[in-house]
Amino acid sequence: MGGNIDWRNRSVLALAEVVLLGAALRLYGLGVESIWVDEAITLRFVANHGPLELLWVIPSRQPHLPPYYVFLDVWTELVGTSATAVRFPSAVFGILSLPLLYLLGRELFDRRTGLVATLVFAVAPFQLYYAQETRMYSLWTLLTLLSFLAFLWLRRRPTRRLALSYVGATLATAAVHPFGLFVVVTQGLVLVTDRLLAGDDISLDGLTTLERAQATCWALLAPVLVVGLLKLDAAVAGFNFISPPGPGRVVGTVVEYFTTAGGPAELVVGLLVAVGVALALRSRPLGRERRLLIVWALVPVLGLVAVSYLVTPLFWDRYTITAAPAWTLLAARGFTSLDRDRLGLGLERRHVGYALAGLLVVGILPATVHYHTTDQKEQWDEAVPDLEAAAGSDDLVLVIDRAGLSAFEYYRTRGDITVRPIHAGWWSNGSYVTPNATLRNVTAGHDRVWLVLTHLWFLPGERQRMLDVASDGRQVVRHREYESIEVYLLANRTQRQS
Repeated sequence: MGGNIDWRNRSVLALAEVVLLGAALRLYGLGVESIWVDEAITLRFVANHGPLELLWVIPSRQPHLPPYYVFLDVWTELVGTSATAVRFPSAVFGILSLPLLYLLGRELFDRRTGLVATLVFAVAPFQLYYAQETRMYSLWTLLTLLSFLAFLWLRRRPTRRLALSYVGATLATAAVHPFGLFVVVTQGLVLVTDRLLAGDDISLDGLTTLERAQATCWALLAPVLVVGLLKLDAAVAGFNFISPPGPGRVVGTVVEYFTTAGGPAELVVGLLVAVGVALALRSRPLGRERRLLIVWALVPVLGLVAVSYLVTPLFWDRYTITAAPAWTLLAARGFTSLDRDRLGLGLERRHVGYALAGLLVVGILPATVHYHTTDQKEQWDEAVPDLEAAAGSDDLVLVIDRAGLSAFEYYRTRGDITVRPIHAGWWSNGSYVTPNATLRNVTAGHDRVWLVLTHLWFLPGERQRMLDVASDGRQVVRHREYESIEVYLLANRTQRQS
């Protein structure tokens, strides 16, 4: 061996270092931040229902699908429901995604592209956030990567085992989240496009193993799609707090895959990503590898834009998470595609590409540091104990909606305080808004009333409305702000705060 280390070994060592870095970032402070409302809702379903019940309860009460909930139910039975315990699987899924992204980059292009993409993915705060949350998004990303990797392998080596692996991974993406359907749509569009560009006729007799596997996915998904269409109105009923996306929001979501910083840092990272993608698309013809990435990058994003305007606004950054690997691979390919032509002063074009990739990583790092040094989630772990320490047994606590109540109950330790949910203007028709008269009846007879308010950033005027109603015969004697939570204590004007 001596001092000669071939590129293969060096790339494996570099990949191991990147994966270790990504693992450290995903495991660091895993249980430090509070469980927030989305996590608390997930845990409430898991706590109240067994695995078999979840198979029908989740589709009937949530716009999601049950496999992740069933998994989490089994997991919490083994390890408990502490913040660290319930987030650990997401961190593991996020760590496993890193070598899979490398394999995809290597399969599509080369090892350098896979390594650059994996490094960017490892430090991106968007990925860190969902790798530290008790939700299905980290698992969904992992399954998406598995599906596309099986897609590429099956295209090159059409075997029965790979076909079964592809069908299993692809169906799993749609089983974990309804928008996993965009993965199936993406791959179907890629196959049809490849056929058309090659000038081949599409006939059942001439289908490849991969095309037959894709058709199998659609056949197996058909009953689910029918049920989904039948319950579409109920599924989207609670999402009218999301506004229709404009071009700026769509572009901002793509930039968010790389950085959550604002201001100049966001602009620099966005420009570097744009340069990388432009470099990746500069040569013609595109080739089926880059065509696959283009379709993959666009379908989950533009698909949600279409749904938002044709059905109901559903464009939310996390619902497009399956597009993030494609954008990362496109940018990485742009940086590594520069050739060895010399530029003078001992520099080659490829050195410029490495420098641009390095600048992108450096541009991302401030947002990564910010993620790990500031509170990102609602601070229920501080708000609830503070309230319980100051509350009297006759106090009334009003918590914004049942989602907020789920988080409150997760940290609640006292059973002698009356806690009730109230509804702000969540629904456009007002059907779930707690009327002023109802608020007055609920608070009547209580000298001290606590208001625990959250998620009011998209409900202008609701904070003041609730304060005005609760102030009937009372005044604000205490106001505490936490991350994304406000807590007010209103007491009878004849009393003083204890």
